[in-house]
Formats: sequence, structure tokens, C-alpha cells
Amino acid sequence: MRKLRHILMLISVSVSAQEIERSETDVFLDELFVLDSLEVLNLMDDLKKQDYLYTTVLYNDKVLFSGRDFGVNQFSAFPSVTYIDAHNFFINMSAGYFSGIDPHWDFVSFSGGYSDYINKKKSLMATMVYSYSSYTADVANLNNQRISGSLSLRIKPFRNSLSAGYLFGGEPAHYISNNTYLNIDLLDNRKLDISIQPRLGLFWGNQTITELVQSGFRFTFVDKNVFQLINTELSIPFTFDVGNWDVELGYTFSFPNPLPNETDLKNTGFLSFSVGYLIGL
Repeated sequence: MRKLRHILMLISVSVSAQEIERSETDVFLDELFVLDSLEVLNLMDDLKKQDYLYTTVLYNDKVLFSGRDFGVNQFSAFPSVTYIDAHNFFINMSAGYFSGIDPHWDFVSFSGGYSDYINKKKSLMATMVYSYSSYTADVANLNNQRISGSLSLRIKPFRNSLSAGYLFGGEPAHYISNNTYLNIDLLDNRKLDISIQPRLGLFWGNQTITELVQSGFRFTFVDKNVFQLINTELSIPFTFDVGNWDVELGYTFSFPNPLPNETDLKNTGFLSFSVGYLIGL
């Protein structure tokens, strides 16, 4: 049983007075733990045609927002339960815990969608997802709904997934992401599979910036919406599969791309650990 991988993205926030507060329009994904690409559906050849239940918990030792480190010392955890039926429909419920936010349990997310191959060679897969999120904090204009689609090309040991999404329910926004994976088997037998699966991720999205504009002798602040590359990630995870269990330990390097008027950005990284269990129904 191979790792069921969720593409994880981060919510943009602003930091003030050592407290974390969501930006009203600077939101690309309203839930961190979301189903843009469900690995079990990309590996249908390795699984029986039946219903499955997959539970997982992800832990990050540092929280970055759109790849940016605002100097708040906190960790995050994301428990999730996913049901996949034999016809490739799936539903997911997940939650987000942040040690530096009060209340710590920040959101609950519900997602549902469908995924299937679109060519005879079973190398190209399309996925559609709808997500709804409920937040503990009431923030004006915060999007709580999302529609997204992804197209994944799988040619062993290579896979590339291109995703696009539209967020609504508050201040509408959209994003594009591209993730490239390479699976390298280190050990593969009946009892234990060990592999390293490096990933390169690119993320484009909306950002609202404030610029100081001069008109004659008058200066005014103007909000401007831009769409550009926000962040680049390089992840190096080690995956251990034992029966129905899978464990992943990895490190992610983040290289944020500066927005207009954004300075002193630093590259940083974080350690992640996840445990998952697959149940055949």
C-alpha cells in the first residue's frame, strides 16, 4: 500500500502584536488539509476495486504561511478521514490545529469529488473537488468554499500534477499549482516498502498589496490585486509502508517569491511527520 498523498498548501496570514490573523483577501486555500490530488486514486492498479477508508494525522514542527515565516513559534497538526468508493468517488473530513492560535482548533473542512483515468494507458488522470470549510474565528470576506480541478500525468517513477482552483464565499480568489514527484524505491518486499519521494511544488495565486501612489502633491494608499508566483517548495520525504500502515518523515524547503514592496524574505523549512492507515471495506 503506497502513501496516500494530499497536496498541502498554506493559508496566507498577516501577523500583528504577536497574534496570527487571517487576511480578508490574501487567501488561496481556505483549508490546509485538502484533496487536490489523492494518491490512492492515482494508484488504482495496485488496489482492489472496493471501498476504502483512510485515516491519517500530519504534524509539522513549524507553520509557514504562503511559504513565509513570520517568526511565530508554533506547530500544526491535521487529522483527516477519507472514504473512497469502488467507483472513484471520495469524501473527506479534516481539521486543523495550530499551537499559536486561540482557539487552537482553527477549522473543519469537508471535501468531496471524483477522480478517474482519461486515457487507455491509464497514465493521465483528472480530478474534481468541492470543499467547504467552517472556521472557529469569524473573519469578514474569508472564503469558505472552493472548487478545484487537477490533471495528473503518471509515468513511473515520475508524476506531475497541475491544479487550479476558485475560492468563493467571501472575497473571490483563484490559484494555480504544479507539483512534480519522483518515486525512488529503496526497499520493496512483501513486508516493508521504503521509498524516497522528492517533490517540487510551484504555487501561483492572488495577493492584495497596498501601494503608496503619488498624484501631484498628494499621496494615497491604493490596494492592488496581483497574480504571480507566490512560493516554491522542495520536499524530501521518506515513506515507510508496512501492510496497511504508512509512515512518512520528511523535510520541506520553502523559497518564497517576493511580492511587490515585499523585502527581507528568507528561505526556510520545516520537518513533517505523518501516520496513515488504510482499511478495506
